[in-house]
Amino acid sequence: MPHLENCLFHGLPAVRLCAKDGATATITLHGAHVVSWKSRQGVEQLYLSPNTRFESGQAIRGGVPIVFPQFNTRGVLPRHGFARTCRWAIEDDVAASGEGACRVTLALQNHKVIKALWPYAFGCTLTVALQDDCLAMTLAVSNHGSEAFSFQAALHTYLAIGAIESVHLTGLEASDFEDTTAAGGNAIKRHTALQPFEAIDRIYFNAPGQIQLQSALGQVDLLHTGFNDVVVWNPGGAAAACPPDLPRDGFRHFLCVEAARIGQPVELAPTQVWSGTQTIRAAR
Repeated sequence: MPHLENCLFHGLPAVRLCAKDGATATITLHGAHVVSWKSRQGVEQLYLSPNTRFESGQAIRGGVPIVFPQFNTRGVLPRHGFARTCRWAIEDDVAASGEGACRVTLALQNHKVIKALWPYAFGCTLTVALQDDCLAMTLAVSNHGSEAFSFQAALHTYLAIGAIESVHLTGLEASDFEDTTAAGGNAIKRHTALQPFEAIDRIYFNAPGQIQLQSALGQVDLLHTGFNDVVVWNPGGAAAACPPDLPRDGFRHFLCVEAARIGQPVELAPTQVWSGTQTIRAAR
């Protein structure tokens, strides 16, 4: 039967969703971070760095970090904002619904650190659902204050691929992207095939709502609504580009494909609510 269970993940409090078909997803309360998603066949779909630091205030390398309310360094806040390093709490859970899905909703705790960085009255939740061998993640932001604010957001998904040389991304062929690698200089370019072992850091603005990733593990379908952009990232084989919490050969085993809202930040008036969903069908 579908159920939700409390657990520890590398010492961090977490919850585990267990679907009727055998699929599971583990989410830490630290950052509302999806750190594991296994298909009904028991195959892990996400990459998690073995070098990551599971500590308070530290971002987890891999899985699905939440980027909010700022993408990268495009603003005055800490890189990628604060949601991925702050504590969240379970707001609601449904072990099973009429459609056979199981889900959990976590809410960002608006504590003193956040208020010092971002002085707005807001709510932020992440709902994680498992159904039909799909992982669906919905990020929702509400304005509880008397003044409007804007934000950027992304679900920074590290997909397990088996081998970087096996990847082939389709659905973005007619799209332009901003090349944000050191060599790219933020130039706008037309989509080209990904080159294994080279640094990849692309923002596809106004991207199609459905794309596919083919790799050694099979085909993964990705759909998004509410998000306008798609980010594709891999640090490549250059030692200088490798983050310190990633093994030297870690880049071979994942590709980040993330639903994002960057080019046109969300403008949220008082009482308004925005939500964006990324749905991923497990490799097959």
